[in-house]
Amino acid sequence: LARLGFVLVDYPVDTLMPGETRVDLARTKGIRDLTAIHRLNLIRALKHGTLTIRAVTGGAARACLTSLKDPVIIEQAPLAHSTHSHGRRMFADGSIDQQGLPRLT
Repeated sequence: LARLGFVLVDYPVDTLMPGETRVDLARTKGIRDLTAIHRLNLIRALKHGTLTIRAVTGGAARACLTSLKDPVIIEQAPLAHSTHSHGRRMFADGSIDQQGLPRLT
């Protein structure tokens, strides 16, 4: 995504991100890691238009994606009852932090 200048925005909450290892598997197997619930979350987000792809066109902005300054996947804000104060973000190197959108009130 970073090399091509794209960012996924409003990735569904509680859904495995690309390359993220499922707890009950020793290593990632790509799309096959997604459980039925994860697949449904992604299908619903795509059907309802909540999961969007943004194009990053400026050279400096694109460099921020590849240099890990800006995330390539931004999760939706956690629901009000969530134990997380912020959503997750994934960067071009596959690292994930919990510094995304603030929890809904």
